[in-house]
Amino acid sequence: MHEFYQMPLFVKLKVRNIEKSKEWYANVLNFISVFDFPDANGTTSMTHLRGTKYQDLMLLQAKEVNTSDSVFINLFSSDIYSIYQAALDNKTHIIQQPTVQPWNAKELTLEDPDGYVFTITESVDTNKDFDTVIDNVKDQL
Repeated sequence: MHEFYQMPLFVKLKVRNIEKSKEWYANVLNFISVFDFPDANGTTSMTHLRGTKYQDLMLLQAKEVNTSDSVFINLFSSDIYSIYQAALDNKTHIIQQPTVQPWNAKELTLEDPDGYVFTITESVDTNKDFDTVIDNVKDQL
């Protein structure tokens, strides 16, 4: 049984092929299916996926999908290299390989099968406080 909680924020994404997308999210981002909602024909029309707690996505089956380069979805991970390897194994379009950023994060940016952009973030040094990180970013400007 999956833990039930009120989701403080989640994203709904229209996808062309819900089964293909579910497989990609499972294989690359290690998301699990919490619930599939069937339409009148018994075909999955919506699926609730979850990574870690509060990383919830709803995929909605759609004939037309129009992604935007205005929105990036950011996910925290404690093992960015396993996601990077899974992305390579699943022939995912990688926009940016894991790269250390001045804001104390290693980031990987990739696209899902419909073109939605995800940035996977991993902390570099968990002992750094916020002010130290911000000072480092300012020094990089």
